[in-house]
Amino acid sequence: MPAATESNSRSPSPTPAPPIADAPGPRAQGLINVFNQASKATLDKCSAKNFASCFPTAAQYSPEVLDNLRGQIVDQLDRTWKTNFDDIMERRNVVKLLNSLDQCIEDAKLRKKRAELSANGGPVETPIPPHTLSPAEIHLAHLMPYLEQQATEMNTKLVETRQSNTELLSAVAAQRAEIEAIVRGLENVIQDLEVSAQMMAQDEVQGLGREIKEFETEMKT
Repeated sequence: MPAATESNSRSPSPTPAPPIADAPGPRAQGLINVFNQASKATLDKCSAKNFASCFPTAAQYSPEVLDNLRGQIVDQLDRTWKTNFDDIMERRNVVKLLNSLDQCIEDAKLRKKRAELSANGGPVETPIPPHTLSPAEIHLAHLMPYLEQQATEMNTKLVETRQSNTELLSAVAAQRAEIEAIVRGLENVIQDLEVSAQMMAQDEVQGLGREIKEFETEMKT
């Protein structure tokens, strides 16, 4: 009998925590969607029209080559950004951490709902002693504020990165336009020099012709 009494007085064993899914949950998928949208919006700024406006001469004489070059640049940027993003997600285990946060929040909502039902006369739920919680549940409870802060900061950084990429693309487009203007100016200068050289050559030929005629006239006399 004492053994039975001792057994009944023991606290229940901790409930095993459900496994954390490897597939992206709501928050992880939301983060991935924000990144994809930011990347697409940034790359869309590098449209064929905007790219051609930076290189009007090439757009006029070799539009296919210029558009092919633009496509290669856009594809390379897209692959590089996605590779870096996937690498960060994997190294920092972002998907599982956010899934853990989702699971912890859902559990908290369920507990709150049960507590409200108990307060309104529903079935009374016996509070779960903290020492009966599994290590994973305790760990998640402590991590939740940190994970929420990290998710907020990451979303903010993605927005800032999107704005920075847009500004960088605009700056590059402006620099290319400036370079194109300088090249056009140099082409005009070269063209003027060529015209001047041709005119000088014609004057020299005419002068030489007159001298030959004068020499021939003197020889005849």
